[in-house]
Amino acid sequence: MKRWKKKLPELVMATRSSQALNQIPLDDFKVREAISTIGLMEALKTCPVLVIADLDDMVESPEVSKDVLQAALDTTRKEGVVVVDSLSFNQDRERWLGEALLARGHRAAIRYMPRRVIMLTNYCGGVGKSTLSLVTARRFREVTGLPAATVEIGVGGSSMSRLGDFPTLFDVVTQEEEPGLWNDVHVYPSDDWETGTLATDSRTGAAIERILHRHTLIAFDTFPTNALWGHALESVSDVIVVTSPRPDALEQTEAMLRRLRDEMESLTNSPEVHLVLNQVQTVGQRLPLAGELSTWIGYDEGAALSLDSRLGDPILELIYPGWSKRKRNRGNSIFRKRSGRKS
Repeated sequence: MKRWKKKLPELVMATRSSQALNQIPLDDFKVREAISTIGLMEALKTCPVLVIADLDDMVESPEVSKDVLQAALDTTRKEGVVVVDSLSFNQDRERWLGEALLARGHRAAIRYMPRRVIMLTNYCGGVGKSTLSLVTARRFREVTGLPAATVEIGVGGSSMSRLGDFPTLFDVVTQEEEPGLWNDVHVYPSDDWETGTLATDSRTGAAIERILHRHTLIAFDTFPTNALWGHALESVSDVIVVTSPRPDALEQTEAMLRRLRDEMESLTNSPEVHLVLNQVQTVGQRLPLAGELSTWIGYDEGAALSLDSRLGDPILELIYPGWSKRKRNRGNSIFRKRSGRKS
């Protein structure tokens, strides 16, 4: 009987970096190599999921200039192909392999899901920061099985107290307690007084580092006046500014974006900033932010009150481009729900 070989996603290597080549998992990718501009141009026709290219080191063919090839790579990137140079790839292999596979809905992506540390924030209350922090972590855990956490760095009392009687972030840092588990997600509740104390505690930095290394997705539910807000900002890969159609929320959002622009100038690695309009009921409510919005989420009071994890899908699509492909590839989805696991 003829045995069918598994069709592997294609990866194009257009680099002289032996380190990059040695880091490719050959069980998960079919590798094509190109040393000239025309060779790379031809390789792009095979619809690769990832291109590792160093244009400066390539042989420029008379038929295809480096400028023409750069334009082709830019178009390829817009179509969902991940394009990266060898230096960036070598520095963060897991990220680039994961993003490439995820963008095409490949099952192997589950092994390379890159860590994301996100901050959901705004000056305005009642826009859904806490709800979206929880449901995003819950959704990620449900569909990937990878570890997720939500850390509360808010204002006033703890909004997470409604979930149950869990150890607080203060307990975890000062008493070395294990965090609580809500729907298989680790939760770290806190109030303003506790985080104010933790901001001057020498143990806090190490404890937060342990949280980051323990989980693949970490969602910080934050308020800008919290004493730990700046500490969290230095750790995140993405900032999600959550707002709503209320006039006061839109005004506060402008102030939030200005503050982020100012503070990120001093950061070594600036996070991506996404603007999310939550609680949308009409098309007209999206118009004031036209051109600025990263995504929007419809108003569903029942889903919000029940912390329906599906509300987290638009956030996950922002931080893991290709996340929504599982909806179109259910037959062979990498996100098929695992039996016997909590949800």
